[in-house]
Amino acid sequence: MPTLYVVATPIGNLGDMTPRAIQTLQSVSLIAAEDTRVTQKLLSAFDIHTPLTSCHEHNERSKAAQIVERMVTEDIDVAVTTDAGTPCISDPGSILTAEAIRAGIEVVAVPGPTAMASALSVSGMDVTEFTFFGFLPRQKNELKEKLLDMAMRSKIGVVHESPHRVVDLLRTVQDVLPNTLVSASCDLTKKYEKTVRGTVSAVLAQLEGNPKAEKGEYCIALQWAAEDIPQPQAQQSALSLEAQLFDGLVRGLSLREAVDELVSAGARRNAVKAASLTVKRMLE
Repeated sequence: MPTLYVVATPIGNLGDMTPRAIQTLQSVSLIAAEDTRVTQKLLSAFDIHTPLTSCHEHNERSKAAQIVERMVTEDIDVAVTTDAGTPCISDPGSILTAEAIRAGIEVVAVPGPTAMASALSVSGMDVTEFTFFGFLPRQKNELKEKLLDMAMRSKIGVVHESPHRVVDLLRTVQDVLPNTLVSASCDLTKKYEKTVRGTVSAVLAQLEGNPKAEKGEYCIALQWAAEDIPQPQAQQSALSLEAQLFDGLVRGLSLREAVDELVSAGARRNAVKAASLTVKRMLE
């Protein structure tokens, strides 16, 4: 029976390539890579000559079935890699892995570097409990709602962010959850690796004052402050969302204004919108 190996690769420093990862990439018959050009450079550095095939976010759904069929038909082992770090974690690979599992193929992890664990390890925070959220929404209102939801559901949130958006992200965090503690790591394991720690306002000031802040990928740990976290809707009021919307209408608000009022008070926008549709149908 063939085996699919999920192989972690360096996130910036080739010295972090493990002997097991090298041996695995040498021994398999095929490597499913996020970007074959990036992975080819890695293979060349370690004198590995295994054939490559692309398997990225735009073609993985169709490519996964083809790779698994080949594994079964030819009885070959395959490794899946991404450009950096561990596949399947905010990176391609999960569809191929699921397809292999459905086909009865053994899936084996070859562990190694991951930005999330590295960023947490140097944050100085108590990371006995945390939640990984990957990349956050880009639209500002959605981002605000997501941050509030994260703060209510986790002690520490870990996110990825691009260098061109990191300042905007922290500005939004400062606006919504101003007492948040931040540990922002950039270019982890690389020559110019840097981690900035402190309150969100202090970290934001450092990044805004750094002309090189828009270089390198960021992995950010966010530790919420209790005073910033809104109470769950159930604790804010024993009334249903529909009842609270009716209350707003009685007080002279439009339905849209009543929706905005509840969202500002901490209610989830999608839930309030659903309740508003119910109220609208009742009024009609």
